[in-house]
Amino acid sequence: MTLALRLALTALLGFLALAPATAQAASKSVCVYDPAGRAGPIFGFMEPWARNAAAWGAEVELKPYTDEATAIKDFDAGSCDAVAASGVRLQRFNKTTYTLEALGGIPDYTLLERSVVALQKKSDYAWMFKSGSYEVAGVYPLGAVYAFVRDSSIDNPQALGGKKIATLDYDATSKFVVNNIGGVMVGVDLSTLGNTFNNGGADVTFLPATAYTPFELWKGLGSNGAVIKYPITQVTLQIVLKPGEWPEGFSAKSRSFAADNFGAALAAVKKAEAEIPAKYWKSPAAANLQGFDDLLRKYRKQLLDKGSYNAKVLAMLKRARCGADKARPECADQQPY
Repeated sequence: MTLALRLALTALLGFLALAPATAQAASKSVCVYDPAGRAGPIFGFMEPWARNAAAWGAEVELKPYTDEATAIKDFDAGSCDAVAASGVRLQRFNKTTYTLEALGGIPDYTLLERSVVALQKKSDYAWMFKSGSYEVAGVYPLGAVYAFVRDSSIDNPQALGGKKIATLDYDATSKFVVNNIGGVMVGVDLSTLGNTFNNGGADVTFLPATAYTPFELWKGLGSNGAVIKYPITQVTLQIVLKPGEWPEGFSAKSRSFAADNFGAALAAVKKAEAEIPAKYWKSPAAANLQGFDDLLRKYRKQLLDKGSYNAKVLAMLKRARCGADKARPECADQQPY
């Protein structure tokens, strides 16, 4: 090797040693709750999110969980870098985004999509997704919650008094509602809820339509049951992470992607609702409808006082409801919520 070549190679190696390394995407994992596991719809719409995450600086591996509590425990333990689960389960990480699931807060899917997409897209609302060392990096719809009843005459708030109501053990809001309407609480988790209702252990359960097929709820509805077509609340899937452990700007890009794909997730929810036979759907009478509205409004205020909801988000939701329908009785008063 000539002296000139040796000098050239030495100079090149020196340059490479000093040159900055090519940025590589961080390797991250996400615990994803889906009752159907890898084959389920939640895992299905998380897959495009994971593929796109590489462009935001993270190579993501999705880990399916059929038990929601275990998914969150593993996130807490550091086995996953993020978790995707229901807002009600994740409320201890961010009460503000949980308020999107406030009782009666968002009465229809048009308002749901318009509101949640705007909140995720606009930087003015970035504050609501951050809480302490945690941040919500995406919100997707999981569907409106309806009352599934074994007796179709249970179609108004008063009729719920004295009825056995299947209630998720971890859901403080559901427990509050059942206690206040005079119902008899039947404690369940997701693994026992379907059988409890289907076998007559409960007269009523509150679930989104997406539960109808996997929980075989037609068995409990039988020939006399009904699904009361009144959205009690909106269930959401939320992605929670610690932003300091992810690439800068990742959460905002993730929320923007979730907003762009919100409609596709909502279409899957509507498809699940369409799978419930028309004979089971029952719309409340006009008087009962106003009764539901008034009751849930009262409960929203009480839960706000208990610290369950965020006041700024409740006020935003009322403005959104009244902007969409000024004829709502609540819009005639000066109450902010």
